[in-house]
Amino acid sequence: MPFSNIFGGATFVALSLNISRINIIKQVFMALFGLSLIGLFLNISINELLIAALMTWLPALLLVMLIKKTRSLTLTVQLLAVFSVFFLSLFFWFIKQPVLFWNEILINVSEVLNQGGLVEQANLLTKSITTIAQQMTIIVIAMTWSIYSIILILGCAIYRESNNQEYIFGNFTDLNFGRFLAIMTAISSLFLFIFDVDWLTNLAYLCFSFFWLQGLSFIHWLHQRRIFPRIGLILTYVMLPFLNILLIMLLAVVGYTDAWFNYRDRIKN
Repeated sequence: MPFSNIFGGATFVALSLNISRINIIKQVFMALFGLSLIGLFLNISINELLIAALMTWLPALLLVMLIKKTRSLTLTVQLLAVFSVFFLSLFFWFIKQPVLFWNEILINVSEVLNQGGLVEQANLLTKSITTIAQQMTIIVIAMTWSIYSIILILGCAIYRESNNQEYIFGNFTDLNFGRFLAIMTAISSLFLFIFDVDWLTNLAYLCFSFFWLQGLSFIHWLHQRRIFPRIGLILTYVMLPFLNILLIMLLAVVGYTDAWFNYRDRIKN
């Protein structure tokens, strides 16, 4: 999902928090009608516009409904993590051979790249197709959770700034997944040493990957307390696209250990 879609989803969340559910639905239909008119001038098919809108607005609308129920940013992000674990379980329940499933999808992607003239990228994908297929489940679910969590966090931040309500729904700097998810991560990792099962491997990595967002929130908290310099925070975001896997793993380590040792309270004391 491009950055523009993430920012668009966050803006939609912020706007939707200000209006009632019926008005939100009206706004969606009006926006879809406007996009359809734009698509006619830009030669973009209605199907492409609808898919893009559904991937951005429908989840954003569901996020708004959920956070209005929970009244807590932390609890809502935690629930999204639980939903992701549940979806992972369903995926492995219905898809008996995930590697073959992703192999077929990646082969189709490779063919599309070839047809689009991206021969080099298609060949690179074909050479690494088995390795990529083994990691696709965790990549897709973890990325989806991360994207929609970021959309929610940004949307709440925009909403707070526009309404001058600093503590409504809680702050991102206080995000903490708590001991329950940390214990689940530890148990799944422990069983992984005993049972070499694909779904258990994916569960352990997925639970651990959640904590990168808590690690990032801790860095924001340090910056807020004037412990971590602004240039360090900027560099973290600048380096994220280049050192994405390494940096996310480092942030996950920080977030995971923070869940056990609660660095914020220790620093305050």
